[in-house]
Amino acid sequence: MDRYLTLAVEYEPHATDAQRSLGWLAPELVDANLTITDDVPGVRRWAGVIDGDTYERFVDSWGGEPHIPDYRHTWDGMEWEAGGSSPIVWASLTATALEPVKPNLPYVYLG
Repeated sequence: MDRYLTLAVEYEPHATDAQRSLGWLAPELVDANLTITDDVPGVRRWAGVIDGDTYERFVDSWGGEPHIPDYRHTWDGMEWEAGGSSPIVWASLTATALEPVKPNLPYVYLG
């Protein structure tokens, strides 16, 4: 099932450009065609529709619950801590399940 996903991240001032990239943060989402919807100093937000397989790989890698239809979770920057510091203050994920669209075609009698 496809999901509409929003991933927001607040970065420490010392975070490098590489650490602010989606590829560093969530390599599973690099090819998902997410759009940066907000990129203010210190906070970056990506959003878009992703397919179910990509969503499951991503949420599994982050230790989440991929089978919950509407999922929301916030992680502390300590999740990314290495060498006593982290480039991230917090990261927040909101994912909403999208029901498949069924065409509403009129019935046509051909007999």
